[in-house]
Amino acid sequence: MQELLSESKENHEPILSEAVNTESSQLNKTYSNFRTYWKQIFILSFCTILIYGITVTYDFVNYDDYYLVFQNESFLKNPGNIIASFSTSAFTSWRQESIYYRPILLTSYILDYQVWKLNPAGYHATNIILHLITVLSVFFLFNSLSKQSWLALTAALFFAVHPINVESVAWIAGRNDILLALFIVLMIYWYHLHYEKPEKSNRYFVLSVASFCFALFTKESGAFYLTLIPIYELTIRKESPAIFFSREKIKKFIWFSIPLVIYLIIRILLFGKMIGAEELYGKLPVLSRLQLLPAILTENMKLLVAPINLSVEHPLDRLLWLEYPWNIIAYIFAISLFILFILSLFKKNIFSFALLWLGVGLLPALNIIPLAVPILEHRLYTPMVGYTFVLAMLVSSIDIGKNLLTAKIATIALIIVLAVSSFMRIPVWKNSETLWLDAIEKAPSANRSYFNLAGYYFDKQEYDKTISHLKKYIELKPEDFLGYSKLRQTYFISGNIPEAVSVCRTLISMEPTNENRYIELAALFEQLNLPDSAINTYMQALKKDTSLYRIHERLGLIYANLNKNELAKQSLLQSIHIKPDYASAYFNLGKLYSVIGKTDSALFMIERGERFGKIPADVIRLKEFLLPSQLK
Repeated sequence: MQELLSESKENHEPILSEAVNTESSQLNKTYSNFRTYWKQIFILSFCTILIYGITVTYDFVNYDDYYLVFQNESFLKNPGNIIASFSTSAFTSWRQESIYYRPILLTSYILDYQVWKLNPAGYHATNIILHLITVLSVFFLFNSLSKQSWLALTAALFFAVHPINVESVAWIAGRNDILLALFIVLMIYWYHLHYEKPEKSNRYFVLSVASFCFALFTKESGAFYLTLIPIYELTIRKESPAIFFSREKIKKFIWFSIPLVIYLIIRILLFGKMIGAEELYGKLPVLSRLQLLPAILTENMKLLVAPINLSVEHPLDRLLWLEYPWNIIAYIFAISLFILFILSLFKKNIFSFALLWLGVGLLPALNIIPLAVPILEHRLYTPMVGYTFVLAMLVSSIDIGKNLLTAKIATIALIIVLAVSSFMRIPVWKNSETLWLDAIEKAPSANRSYFNLAGYYFDKQEYDKTISHLKKYIELKPEDFLGYSKLRQTYFISGNIPEAVSVCRTLISMEPTNENRYIELAALFEQLNLPDSAINTYMQALKKDTSLYRIHERLGLIYANLNKNELAKQSLLQSIHIKPDYASAYFNLGKLYSVIGKTDSALFMIERGERFGKIPADVIRLKEFLLPSQLK
C-alpha cells in the first residue's frame, strides 16, 4: 500500500518509466474483465446487433450521406487525405460556407472506403460496431463508478436500445455523434482509472487527455464536455471547490486545455474565426434565442423521456412549447431543471454526476450558439449517456412492497418497450424515400422534406413525383429560387417545355432587375434553337436596365451564331464599354474578329482580356493559331 501511495505522488515522472513490461499484464487484465463480465458483454452485444443489424441492408440517404460519402469518392479513395482532413471543412467541395470541422469523421470514412468502396453496407456496419463499443464503454464506465454491475448493465441497455439513438446509428452521417460519445465516455473512464489505479496513473491520465483531443476533432460540441472533469472532481471525488486552485489540479486542467487551445487556433487559421456559426445561422438575435431556450430544452427532454413521433424534422415554429399555456409550463420546467442541476453540484454522488452529464450535453443543443436546425435527435446521443444512468437509478429504486423483484421487472419491461420502439423506427432509414415520406407525415409543414424527396425522385427519373413535391416545396417556401430552378430543370428534362418557360417567366416577375433570370430563360430558348425568342428575352432585360453587361455579351454571342457579325460586334463592344475589365467579352470579341479575318484586332482583344482574367483553353489555341499568321 505504501508503494502505491509513493507511486501516486510521482505522477509527474515520464510515462515510459512506469510502462516497462506492462503490456502482458494489460492483456491479462482485459481478458479478466471479459471473463468476469462476459454475460453482460454478450447481452449488450446481442441486443445491439439484434436491433441494428438490419441497417446493413440499407442505402445511403440524400441527407449529408451524399455529400460526405457517396459523392465524395475522389476525396475518400486517397488514404493520404487522412492528413488533409485536418486542414479542411467536413464539406470541402460542397458547401463553401461550411464551418463544420470534422477530421476524425472524415478519417473514418476514408478508412471505410478502403474496404467497402461505395457499398453502404460497410458504412452501416461500422456505425453498428462503433455504437456497440460505445455501449460497452458506458457499461464499464458506470460499473467502475458505481461498483454495481446490474445498475451499469441497465444503464448500458437503456443506451443501447433507446429510440432517440436510432438517428445516430442508422444514419451514416450520424456517426460523428457516436464517435463523440465514445471519446467522451473514454475520457471520463480513463480519468477515473487514473485515480483508481495509481500504479498506472500517468498512463490513464494521458489516455484521458488524448480521448478529449479526439472528441474535439470529432465534433465542435466536444469542447463543452471538458466541464465534466471538474464536475467529476466535485461529485465523484467529493472535492471542495477550493481544490481547483491547488497546484496539482491546475496542472491537470492545463493539460486538458492544451488540445482545446490548439483546436481553436486551427479553426481560426482555417475559417478565420473560432466558431463562425453566428454569421451563418445567427438570423435571430441573442435575446430571441434565449427566449426560445425553455421551449427547445423542454422539447429535447420530452424526446428523451417520451421518444414518440420521432423524425428528422422538428420545426421550431410548430413547437407546442411556444403556445399558451404550454410556454408557461416550458419556462417552469426549464427553471426547475436549472435549479436541479445547480443543487446536484452539492450532492456529491454518482447520480449527481450523471444528471450533470445530461445538463452539459444539452448545452450545445439549445441554440445558444446558433444552429442550422435547432432541434435534431442525433445531438442527444452523447447527453443520453448521463440520462440513461439517471433513468437506470430511478427505475432500480422502485421498491413496491419491499419486493426487489419489482425493480427488475420494471427495468426489463422498459427495456423491451424501448427496444421495440427502436426496431419499429429503424426501417424509416432504409432509403431517402422512406426517410422523407416519414418526415412529411410527421411534419407536413417542413419544406426541406419535400425538396429532398423531390431530389430522390429526380435521381430515379420519376419526374411526375419530382414535380409534385417541388411544387409543394415552393408553396411552403416561395422565396427560395433553388426550388424554381429545380422545377424548371425537371420540366425541361421531362419534355414539358411550356411549363419550363412558365417557371422562368415567374422567376423574372419575382426579380425583374436580376439579369440571371433573363439569362436562364434565354438559355432555355437557345437550347430549343429559338434564337429570336432568346433575343427578345435579352431585349426585355435591357429595357429594364441598359447597363447589364452580361446581357449585352450574351446577345452578341447569339448574333455571332446567326452570322450577324456587325450586331455581334456592337453588343460585345457595349459590354466592354460598360465594364472595361470584363475579360470574357474581350475573349469573345477576339474570336469574332478572327472569324471575320481581323487577325490583329483578334490578338489585341485576346491580350487585353488576359490582363483581366484567365484565358480559356479554346482561346489559347486560337491565339497560338493566330500568332504565326500575324508574323507572316
